Amino acid sequence: VHLHKIGHGRIGGKAAGMLLAARILKGCTWDDVRNNIRTPESYYMGSDLMYTFISVNNLIHWNDQKYKPEDEMRRDYPKIIKDYDRSSFPPSVIQRLETLLTSVGKRPLIVRSSSLLEDNFGTAFAGKYESIFCPNQSSLEENLKALTHAIARIYASTINPNALLYRRGRGLLDYDERMAVLIQVVEGNQFEHYY
Repeated sequence: VHLHKIGHGRIGGKAAGMLLAARILKGCTWDDVRNNIRTPESYYMGSDLMYTFISVNNLIHWNDQKYKPEDEMRRDYPKIIKDYDRSSFPPSVIQRLETLLTSVGKRPLIVRSSSLLEDNFGTAFAGKYESIFCPNQSSLEENLKALTHAIARIYASTINPNALLYRRGRGLLDYDERMAVLIQVVEGNQFEHYY
């Protein structure tokens, strides 16, 4: 994890759960299971980067969404997505993401949410946060733009009305819901124009 981690903070519930599941399956006594398990190449953006992103881009004013009525949350969410999409990352993060893209080459990526609450006992958050597919088939500059937009959308999804209402319904509204991001190389084979 350390070699593939960008930034500080935790790697989140989804990433931790996937690492635990891989560890359990690799310890399996059945050879056919153990020999056919392949963990996708994974990169982890620490949960503290979300706060850096919000601070650098002056997005803190959206943090009160969780206290608004549902109709107001839903009305504001398209504006939130636009604000997050227009935002930028610090140069140190951009450099690490460029290195990541150079390392994986032209293989497709899936950019996944991995919040601190996600995939915990009793709080699965299934379908509440974004996962975004990045084809990663263009120039480095275009691939980087797509990747940073995907990460920004995942950060914005922490204040998605569906996620906020899910948290509200479980008494987790005031819990610190920092979002880590899990970036994985998509497993598969290329057949002409298809993967």
